[in-house]
Amino acid sequence: MTRLQMEAAKKTLPRLTEWKTWTEEQRRLSKELDCRSMINSCLCYGGIADFWRECEWRFGQDKSYAAPHIRELGLARVKELVAEQERDFAAAKLYRDVFTDSEGVTYNSIVWADEFEKEKTA
Repeated sequence: MTRLQMEAAKKTLPRLTEWKTWTEEQRRLSKELDCRSMINSCLCYGGIADFWRECEWRFGQDKSYAAPHIRELGLARVKELVAEQERDFAAAKLYRDVFTDSEGVTYNSIVWADEFEKEKTA
C-alpha cells in the first residue's frame, strides 16, 4: 500500500475524536495503517529486519517494533502486511538524506510508484 493509498484509507475513518463510535472494522483498519507506517519507516531507514529486531531502549516492554502490532493484529496478518509493503517498496524510489534538521539528523524519503508521475511534473 503506497502513501497515497494509505491517505485514502485514512480518509474513510471517522474523526479520531469520535473513536468511541468506531466499528471493529474501522479500528482494525486504523491498526493496520499504523502497522504499515512502521513497516515503511523500517524499510526506509534500514530494512525490514529492524521491524522484527529487538530494541533494547524499550524498557521492559516487548522489544520489537513488530510486537504491539502482532498483539493487536496477529502474527499471520502482520506477516501479510510486511509482504505487501515489501512488494510496493520494491517498486518505489528511496531518496536518502533529503533533509537535515538543526541537530544534524538526516531524513530519507520514499517516492511510491503511483507518485512517479507527480514527481516528474514537480
